[in-house]
Amino acid sequence: TGALNTKSDVTVGVKSGGKLLSVFVREGDVVRAGQIVAKQDPTDLQAQLDSQRANLAANLSRLEQAKVTMRNAQTTLKWTDEQTMTAVRQSMAALEVAKQQAILVQSGARPQEKQQAEESVAAAKADGDKARADLKRYQNLYRGNAISAQQLDQAQSIADSADARYNSSVQALSLIKEGARVEDIRRSQAAAEQANQALASAQSNREQVNMRRTDVENARAGILAAQAAVQQAQANVRLAEQALRDLDLRSPIDGIVQSRLAEPGMQIGNAKPDVVRIVDVRTIYFDALVPETQYTKLHIGQPVEVEVYAMQGRKFMGTVSQVFPVATSARSFTVRVSLKNDGNLLRPQMFASGKVVLTTHQNAVVVTRDTVMDKNGSTGRVYVVKDGVAEERKVTIGIQSGDKFEITEGLQSGDKVVFSGQGQIQKGDKVEDTHEEGKPNP
Repeated sequence: TGALNTKSDVTVGVKSGGKLLSVFVREGDVVRAGQIVAKQDPTDLQAQLDSQRANLAANLSRLEQAKVTMRNAQTTLKWTDEQTMTAVRQSMAALEVAKQQAILVQSGARPQEKQQAEESVAAAKADGDKARADLKRYQNLYRGNAISAQQLDQAQSIADSADARYNSSVQALSLIKEGARVEDIRRSQAAAEQANQALASAQSNREQVNMRRTDVENARAGILAAQAAVQQAQANVRLAEQALRDLDLRSPIDGIVQSRLAEPGMQIGNAKPDVVRIVDVRTIYFDALVPETQYTKLHIGQPVEVEVYAMQGRKFMGTVSQVFPVATSARSFTVRVSLKNDGNLLRPQMFASGKVVLTTHQNAVVVTRDTVMDKNGSTGRVYVVKDGVAEERKVTIGIQSGDKFEITEGLQSGDKVVFSGQGQIQKGDKVEDTHEEGKPNP
């Protein structure tokens, strides 16, 4: 015995609390999978969705700003790197020039320059001596009126020029021998130091490159943070959209509305979210309990005759589809029988009983269960009436089905068996047959 069930018996309810706006079905209505059966008020969730979309737009804007900041930081880094590197190279070149100039000033004239100066003095002296000799000869000629005064003046001018060149060469040679002045040395050293400071300043400015690199890394981190915020905002939008779609309560199966559990205007909460119950009557099965003594006799595929009491004893044919391997607390096992629900007459929770034919014995001798006394396993005893006298018989019991026992030994077809009051008689007692002709013998 057991009850009818269905594989598809679902209760459609809300995912989150809210006001129930509409219920579109009633008990007995046929629904299809995906059909909207009820709807919640969307006002609050629509506002939440609008807020999440606005938040997403703001985060997308911040992401674009972060990308612009990144591009600016990269441009600044490149410009700073190039400018400071150029300044360092120029400063190094200027320092080298200043150092070489200072060395020249401090070391004085080279030997070749000194030799050239000495040769210039000697040449100037020779020119002066020749000019003086020529001047003396021209003076003698002038006194003898051999030349004019103009020619004498020219000879005097040449001699004076030769003396000036000689004096200039002597002064130049003296300067070369004396070397650079202290002022010039100090000036060259100051120029070298200034060039060195310029190089140090240019090199220190290179530290700005590291600062610009830090700006780039900070901008990159800002992009990552903005991207994460956008992803979170997108997820929130999807959740809000899904929550809004969930306000349309849809049937997950094809079936019939079993019960309408809520009405429009009700405030539905998480503690009691159910709105309608829907069952699919096309997949009806019969769950029956059998004692552990019969468990091993059942197997998948056996035909079962199921009698549904609500259908005025109407019988339906089914097949064993599953035998549950674990017993209940009452030492019974559940057997599932698949049924064809032609015309959708069967409904879940109808009470039913089933019969499984394990074997068939033709022309069997059968008595009722109450007829057999002192049953012990497959044996027992009965009273048979023969010639109006009670006669005790020991019997062997075969198949037991319901309240019927098969007797394999001890009785024959046609024997009259005492089925009422046998506990008060003994062997040899006279027995009156009160059975009325024409009525079935129990």
